[in-house]
Amino acid sequence: MRFLVVLVLGVLLVATAGCGKKTESQAPAGTGMARPIQPVTLDFEKVEEVAPTGDFSVAVHKDVQPVLAAVFGGAKLSAFFEMPMGPGGNGSHFTYALKRQAKANDLSAVKQKLEAEDYKFIAETPRNGIETFCFEKKLGEKTYAVTLGLTPGDQRVSVVVFE
Repeated sequence: MRFLVVLVLGVLLVATAGCGKKTESQAPAGTGMARPIQPVTLDFEKVEEVAPTGDFSVAVHKDVQPVLAAVFGGAKLSAFFEMPMGPGGNGSHFTYALKRQAKANDLSAVKQKLEAEDYKFIAETPRNGIETFCFEKKLGEKTYAVTLGLTPGDQRVSVVVFE
């Protein structure tokens, strides 16, 4: 039951985080606050990369970044933060900048490549233009919920991991 609650929270977080243009009334980029869903075009060469922290976040990054780079011709981790989730639980939020805008048919390529990296596909949840994929990944004795959100036309992908 706890896994289902964490999975639903992950879907909601991805559906509302990092998916729109910043306006005066919105929180700063990378805070995970809700924003309107509007595709953004980036100058990929000017995007500065950041590094994830924590063993599992680093492991997820090492799986996800090459998959995104292969599908989109390049991917940089542009934002990362950890999210305390209460007793015994933590989460991480990754935002990747893509070399090109996402297209609807890219979604299945990302899914297939993640499955090849031992991510077990759980569900696809399209919501208001965001395609959200939920996976689980086992590392050692723990199973983690991984949610990936992508908007066709955008140059960003949001990945949320719950421990």
